[in-house]
Amino acid sequence: MNISLFIARRYLRSKQTSGFVSVIAYMAVGGVVLGVAALVIILSVTNGFSGEIKNRLVGMNAHINIRRFDGAAIKEYRALVDRLKEWPEVIGAAPVVDSKVIIVSKRDFSRIDGIPIWGIDPTTFPAVSDLPAHLQYAEEGEILLGKVPDMQKKGIILGEHLARRLQVGPGFDVLLFTIRNLDVEEAVMDGLTPKTWPFLVTDHFESGMYQYDDNYAFIHIEDAQRILGLGDAITDIHLHVRDIYEAPAIRAALAEEFDYPYSVSDWTQLFPEFFRWIELEKWAIFIALSLIVLVAAFNIMSILVMSVLIKTPEIGILRTMGCTVGEVYRTFVYQGLIIGGAGTTLGCLLGFIVCYAQQRFQLISIPGDVYLINSLPVDMNAVDFVLVVAVSMTICLLTSVYPARKAASLMPVQAIRYLM
Repeated sequence: MNISLFIARRYLRSKQTSGFVSVIAYMAVGGVVLGVAALVIILSVTNGFSGEIKNRLVGMNAHINIRRFDGAAIKEYRALVDRLKEWPEVIGAAPVVDSKVIIVSKRDFSRIDGIPIWGIDPTTFPAVSDLPAHLQYAEEGEILLGKVPDMQKKGIILGEHLARRLQVGPGFDVLLFTIRNLDVEEAVMDGLTPKTWPFLVTDHFESGMYQYDDNYAFIHIEDAQRILGLGDAITDIHLHVRDIYEAPAIRAALAEEFDYPYSVSDWTQLFPEFFRWIELEKWAIFIALSLIVLVAAFNIMSILVMSVLIKTPEIGILRTMGCTVGEVYRTFVYQGLIIGGAGTTLGCLLGFIVCYAQQRFQLISIPGDVYLINSLPVDMNAVDFVLVVAVSMTICLLTSVYPARKAASLMPVQAIRYLM
């Protein structure tokens, strides 16, 4: 065994003249354990919330979206959709009509709003969106759009907050109208008289993302084409890819394949500031909680300084017996690394146990009516564990350098001068 490592271990286990130092060493290990465990748990919880937000944002939208540069309709879209489905990374493709309309409650004409509306095909849209999972009243997997059975009305699905604002629910009538196809001259001469289109509210959706729940509505793609006068054309093609994190690379490849007049975008371009803010928050929390490890590491430095003072005569004896400056130096560095390594290992283990218990048994619950999830989300990431270990061990190593240099600089004659 390495002589420096052997002596370091003996010093940490000593119960004679340095028993007090050994007790403080255990306390320092405990400090590192708590700091590392706090880092692991908080980073995992941050990952969990980030994943929930990301899933809800992207789940309602497309991983990749294709439309024309000028915003015009895509007429020969069926052949384009078939070509896209042949890509091995693409597992779902659906045509969509995306526009904005004015909606008004038929029971109260003062309830009026301008909203984005998507015309979708209920048979293909579930392959690119998790809308069916957020419907409030329909049976599982059922999207009630198009002609409502036994009624001469077309179905529409509203966001939960939008429905509350309009004070409508399933079975209520709403009117849609748009000025997209109005003749400007006729509007100026005869006044603005847009044509209204009646719809029956068949369901609500609640995704947990206010941007969608407060604004969006869904109708059948054929109804959207009829209202907007598109004929047999669409405005967008939504794609769902196998790996969401490969979407930017797939977008780049699709952009080369489907050049002008098409524009290809992916989910990272929808809310770039929002996702950057989440990452910034994660790193801010990581830096703040690293201070706990830093405090524990200063305790390690204090312990080693005390150990140098107590062991000064023994250091002098070791030097006179032939130990080099480097071996004395490494002895105290090893002590710091042993304390830090033990604390880091136990801290990672404690953090893993707590996170696993939360994943498995959902020990910590949160109000579901606020967050739309019933327990604290946790997502453990191996990279986070590696990063925490690296930071913790680096801090412990750096705080061991000063005491080690102090011990190595002792002259043998001065160290054993007061030896009894």
